[in-house]
Amino acid sequence: MKNVILTLTVLLAVMGAGAGLPPVPIPSAQAADSASLPVVTPVISCDALGTVDLAPAVGAAVHGQKAAVLQTPKGKFCKVTGQIAPAISFEVDLPMEHWTQRFLQGGCGGLCGMTRVGVSNAGACAPALNGEFVMAGDDMGHTGSMMGLAQGAFGKDPQKRIDFAYRANHVTVLAAKALTAAFYGQAPKYSYFVGCSDGGREALMEAQRFPDDFDGISAGAPAALFTVQNSFYHTWNVRGNQRADGTSILLQGRVGVLHDAVIRHCDTLSGVKDGILEDPRTCHFDPAWVRCPAGQSDTAHCLTAEETQAAVRLYTGATDASGHPYIIGGPLPGSELQWALPTTAHGESMSNGIAAAAIAYVIAAQVDEKAADLGRFRFDDASFAQMSELAPLYNAENTDLHAFHKRSGRLILWHGLADQSISPLNTIAYYQGVQREMGVEETDSFLKFYLLPGVGHCGNGEGFPQVDFLSPLMAWTEAGLTPAAIRTERTAQGREAMGPPPGSHDRPPAGGQIHMAPMSSQPYARPNATAIASRLVYPYPYIARYDGAGDVNDARNYRPVKSPASLPMAFASHATSLIGPDNQKQYGVRDGRLVVESAK
Repeated sequence: MKNVILTLTVLLAVMGAGAGLPPVPIPSAQAADSASLPVVTPVISCDALGTVDLAPAVGAAVHGQKAAVLQTPKGKFCKVTGQIAPAISFEVDLPMEHWTQRFLQGGCGGLCGMTRVGVSNAGACAPALNGEFVMAGDDMGHTGSMMGLAQGAFGKDPQKRIDFAYRANHVTVLAAKALTAAFYGQAPKYSYFVGCSDGGREALMEAQRFPDDFDGISAGAPAALFTVQNSFYHTWNVRGNQRADGTSILLQGRVGVLHDAVIRHCDTLSGVKDGILEDPRTCHFDPAWVRCPAGQSDTAHCLTAEETQAAVRLYTGATDASGHPYIIGGPLPGSELQWALPTTAHGESMSNGIAAAAIAYVIAAQVDEKAADLGRFRFDDASFAQMSELAPLYNAENTDLHAFHKRSGRLILWHGLADQSISPLNTIAYYQGVQREMGVEETDSFLKFYLLPGVGHCGNGEGFPQVDFLSPLMAWTEAGLTPAAIRTERTAQGREAMGPPPGSHDRPPAGGQIHMAPMSSQPYARPNATAIASRLVYPYPYIARYDGAGDVNDARNYRPVKSPASLPMAFASHATSLIGPDNQKQYGVRDGRLVVESAK
């Protein structure tokens, strides 16, 4: 581990010295040594963990608690499972042979509903690969499929809403730390949370509501504007692409034409014509790029006027009849191959399933199963007010992170620029909100924000989606090594759109799923695949530019420059009002209904 940290120290220092980025000083060997922690062995048996009383630690009854030895290729773990009242299923896996005093909890995706232990974006992190962490996961308080209308049915129970919104992860942390203290005779020295999509929302929720839970947090593509994201955004993805009869206009097989036109007309800004837009905010789509000439019957390489207007609506995002925006923005140019559109005019997209389940059962204060018919949804102020009533419960848009910073917490925030499921503009808006609340300098001292060009939702895409965020987060948290550039990679397996492709093509297939199927549960990271190309990403608002010499596929030949779109963006939308300090509340259940107990 010592050699890994020393190597990372030198790498970060070199990468930090670039145009406009201050050099990162190389710490002494003693500072690097502080991140190499000794192994601590158990002081009680695994069987004994099954009888540890967790109720005092979590503040609720714990049912069905069991402990058993789990045999893995990385050694033995003590696997503890149970259920925190009323219905939060959890799993904690504790190394029996080589625990190096660290704890890690992973977030989930979609509307959750399954218990899984695992970690993403850590495929080059030696301690995670070796199984040196105590690892935990939970089902967010309910059991069910990630997909389909039934995934939202838990919303009928107000306590399950609270558990999904913020309680489940917190009480799981408390249980995991209590088990750790009992098993090893000491608490974890460092605790981490890693999540993407709803897991990114969960990550931010931990920093905002429970700043003492974790020392380091990685939040990817966060669904932080949960109430708007899963109503207005995804419903518009469906309705904005439909005719009056409900059939879809722009289909999966046609977005390649749109993408090709965007890439032909937009500057990559990297100095390399590789089809990857370093900052797609500088690209402003013009319908003339792609619209077929009037009267032309061959539309193989252009879009009809109807298809073109559908594309414009999707880029623009949800508005009322007068064009006033309700969301911060739609998917950015360059993301087209990731758009989850139907394959046929009568088919359904992933956005349909997500919005229907969330609107009918979860977002609105009152369950309304008829609202699953998205044709009933209205893009007006009344709907926005209805969808925003529980924003203080679900949303992770509190920009006041002073408590997390005060306890020396470290946060890495990241988002793929080709993400069509959650617009990266949302995360830019949140980051700017934290800067306004806490000041640019203070924000920079504990939060680093990265945008990944060409990367889709939580990975994949045409860019460089393979990245290890856990290693720099650990080096920053444990050794004070501030991350500057982070290496991202492309692999032979990493260019697919989300989910199973509709067919085999020479290019990445269009219109994948929004959420990948979850990987099997295991208490250690999966190693990175072999990289075929690499690129650096720098803290926002810097982008990577080729220095003009050497292999364009080698990250070492890129330097940081400020993006032409580096000035703070002005986001004029209804959703912007939901971003700010102290906008969360604590909820309880009284007489079977949600009630506000206190402001957060």
